[in-house]
Amino acid sequence: MHRFAFAASLISAIAFGCVVSAEDNPDVKAGTGLLKEGDDLADKGQPNEAQIRYKEAFEKILPKLRGIPFRHEVKRDVTKREKMQEMLLKEFEADMTPAEFEAQEKTYKAFGMIPADMDLKKLLVDVYSEEIAAYYDPKTKTMYMIEEPEEQRNKPPTFLEKFLGKTGGFDKDENKTVIAHEMTHALSDQHFDLDALHEASKKNDDHSMAVSALIEGEATLAMMAAGQDDWDGSQIVKTPAEALGRTMEFMAPFLTSLGGGKSLKNAPPIISDSMLFPYLRGLVYCARLANDDGWKGIDAAYLDPPLSTEQILHPSKYRAKPDYPTLVDLGAISPGDGWKEIARNVMGEMQTAVMLKRHGGGPAAAGWDGDRYAVFEGPDAKLGLVWMTTWDSEDDAQQFAEAYARYQTSRMGDKKFQPVEVPRSLWRAVDDVTWIVDRRGSDVVVVEGFPPSTSSPLVESAFKSAKTEMKPTPREPKPAVPEPAH
Repeated sequence: MHRFAFAASLISAIAFGCVVSAEDNPDVKAGTGLLKEGDDLADKGQPNEAQIRYKEAFEKILPKLRGIPFRHEVKRDVTKREKMQEMLLKEFEADMTPAEFEAQEKTYKAFGMIPADMDLKKLLVDVYSEEIAAYYDPKTKTMYMIEEPEEQRNKPPTFLEKFLGKTGGFDKDENKTVIAHEMTHALSDQHFDLDALHEASKKNDDHSMAVSALIEGEATLAMMAAGQDDWDGSQIVKTPAEALGRTMEFMAPFLTSLGGGKSLKNAPPIISDSMLFPYLRGLVYCARLANDDGWKGIDAAYLDPPLSTEQILHPSKYRAKPDYPTLVDLGAISPGDGWKEIARNVMGEMQTAVMLKRHGGGPAAAGWDGDRYAVFEGPDAKLGLVWMTTWDSEDDAQQFAEAYARYQTSRMGDKKFQPVEVPRSLWRAVDDVTWIVDRRGSDVVVVEGFPPSTSSPLVESAFKSAKTEMKPTPREPKPAVPEPAH
């Protein structure tokens, strides 16, 4: 699913500190001078001109901070906030066909992660149009700045905004933070081809989320360095990843409530947590790489990208003790007449943990080794689910099965019942609809939504799934393209 950047007040709150390094580089000096010019323009009521200066400033600052040069100037454009929804709809439609988007929505509904009557596309457009403060598009190679409506520029701050240091109107620090973040994407794109990286992971949602965590984590780390005047990037890479991890865990529950817009505050956890994950956990992951090898460790990760959110959540499983995910092939599945398959993908550790947040959460999802689900639509638009998961050990599989059984119970309606002890094979039926959690060794199969008469073959078919280890595919740096002659 498309992971749109929304580096606004949600993440700018974590950027600023007190580290200062010497401006011993002429480009850095020129860049900080442009930042000052931008501040002066903002004070004179010229916010868009200020944003342009900030963009020009980071074109000079980031190569020193990040250790790699801009190969060419980054194109820029301005989008009015009022036009955001229209622009986002076009972006979504370019990224996913209507059928793919519908499949994503019905997948969330089949797993019970969003209400049955929710319009997912409308929610995402509303959320992103509220949160985006600026963004870089790797497809068009353009940095887009957002022009706020006149009434918004002069809007007085709320009590919480005052508490967080905002003064109302155009927020200079927030805009500098966001532009630093997005210009880091532009810089990385010129070396590592972000669009190709996303494309390579497109058919595996968990892999795609891991790639997004690398991209957003790097930009958030660079953004924090800029916010701390760490112009050569030498101090931020020393920040212990473990300490950052504890800070992010503490801050995460407050970010949407204090910094997010109305739509994000009201979004289901699978939406809000999935949006925050690449920034927060990606930051910790990239900090771990930088602790070991500086910024070159992140460069290396772009050429050998993480394969799963498990590797993001547990960085030691990426490099120190590599744990490659298991690819599960469900093969052909036939629930019977009247049913058609509409989606097949990977849930992964991160989304599983969010789904089970109230029933075991992270510990229940830890030990994930691989999965594959298939979602079906049947008579009267009913949804059915076949989900094969495999785990590092039988104990991990049992912990997940017990947590998922409790989650399943919470969705079964008025006739639900929960056994005191969850057996190895739990089969329940309510109103001629099955709810199955079956564990065999380190594998767990979930089947939901089908009549009892057809469910047993689906369970057996899922347990026969082929399993192979997913191997990394090394990439080459993006070759430099010579500037056209003038």
